[in-house]
Amino acid sequence: MQLNDLTIEVRDSNNNRIGQLLPTDLVGSTFVNRKNNVGTWEVRVANGSAMGDLLRTPGYGIIVTGPDGILLSGPTMSAILDQSVENPLGDWVITGTDDSIILSERLAYPLPTTADVTAQTVANDVRTGAAEYVLKQYVDANIGPSAPAERKIADLIIETDLGRGEIVTGTARFVSLQELFYPLAQTGGIGFTVEQNGSDLEFKVYEPQDRTNTVRMDLDNGQLSKTEYSYLSPKTTRVIVGGQGEAQDRIFVEQTNDDAELAETVWGRRVETFTDARGSGSPEELFQAAEEILIDNGKTIVNTSVVPTDAPTMRYGYDWNLGDTITVVINDVEYSAVVTEVGISIQSDGVRVQATVGTPTPLSFESRLVSRSNDQASRISNLERNTTGYGVSTSYQPGGGTSGTQPVFPSTAIVGSYTRFGNMVHFTIKVTFTGITDFGTGRYYLTLPYNTAHAYFLSGGCLHDASAGTTYPIGGHIDANSNVLQLDSMDKVASGVQDVAFTSSFPVTLTTADSFHIAGTYEIEV
Repeated sequence: MQLNDLTIEVRDSNNNRIGQLLPTDLVGSTFVNRKNNVGTWEVRVANGSAMGDLLRTPGYGIIVTGPDGILLSGPTMSAILDQSVENPLGDWVITGTDDSIILSERLAYPLPTTADVTAQTVANDVRTGAAEYVLKQYVDANIGPSAPAERKIADLIIETDLGRGEIVTGTARFVSLQELFYPLAQTGGIGFTVEQNGSDLEFKVYEPQDRTNTVRMDLDNGQLSKTEYSYLSPKTTRVIVGGQGEAQDRIFVEQTNDDAELAETVWGRRVETFTDARGSGSPEELFQAAEEILIDNGKTIVNTSVVPTDAPTMRYGYDWNLGDTITVVINDVEYSAVVTEVGISIQSDGVRVQATVGTPTPLSFESRLVSRSNDQASRISNLERNTTGYGVSTSYQPGGGTSGTQPVFPSTAIVGSYTRFGNMVHFTIKVTFTGITDFGTGRYYLTLPYNTAHAYFLSGGCLHDASAGTTYPIGGHIDANSNVLQLDSMDKVASGVQDVAFTSSFPVTLTTADSFHIAGTYEIEV
């Protein structure tokens, strides 16, 4: 690639092109595109450069156009003035990202039709279909034309959906669009990006091409000027996924694939890992969650950095692109791999293109540390977002009845929820008598979400007598190793008060306008 193959322009806060950087401003510049991830760029310009002063303005950005269209566009994110005795005026080091940064900055809401986080009345936004369709639906609903005005990005457009990619299922609950999209795109076999189109930003999907028969990079055939090759043992070969449910009732699946089994044979190691998908209940979603991990980590992880030559038959942007599968020959070993990263560096002696092929694995210690930190943050964030499990309120359907003739009522008459912290559970149950056709006879009872470890008396309940406008205390006894809460109220006796069974006629004769609720905390049986 030659410098005259590139046009590098500055854009304003409305995405209007306002000027072009001079070749003298470009020495030392780098532009990096990453498959299904955020690209970056850096430009170093002399202090006082007219275009440089505009480029470092907050809200401004850059557009890099190559032989086959836009290679990268994106906003300025930081600017540093670097001065020294040798260069007292100094240089501005201006850095930025590509426009897909908006996917990392925005969340996918469980109910994207409203921007009000207090009105998110569903657990997850679940979408199934071709990978391209699913991604574009999430973009449209959360930040695109169909999004609420408060969240809509006014200049964002979405290219026409062509239904490309494998069938995938996405489950969104306050996860960033980037974190949601990466595994869906990887398992769906597509790439995605956001780039400038006119004065708009456009979310685009592309299908990587298999060019292994036409693009063969080798030092011996003059297509490579430099290589760096590494391989690592697999991070996992067996993924166990935990779905909905608690303790012995939780759903689990185990998944491996041909690459992972081959890696077990080659390395002589079976590597088991666990992933938490407690928001998913169907086996298909759990197996997909496992495949999303195996696709990058369930194999011998080969990583190669290559510097292609300027051979006229294998030019970046003409003959191969980001995401394509190409053939690379290193140390007489030939293998095919995906181009996961392409960097363009402009130096005083010309333009260099460097590509990373294989599994996108960081090579430096610092990058690996950041990668591990991001993985941990993702797992913690996933747990915090989930609608079931420790520390979050979980809905459940309590049972209920009497010790005598059973009442007749709709299932909606009883609603419950609980929050679990370790072996402790706090529950809340509300019962309304609207719709009941028979109050039954005998003592009322309710069922709790878990068996108790000990016998308890819980007294955090209240009966609302609508006709008289009065309230009565409601409590209950529960035996050890049981989840049946036998309900009581109170009655005066000579010595004070005593517990009396809560029935349809005590402490008052119930009507369909009445209701009661009870809450409590107890240690569960484990």
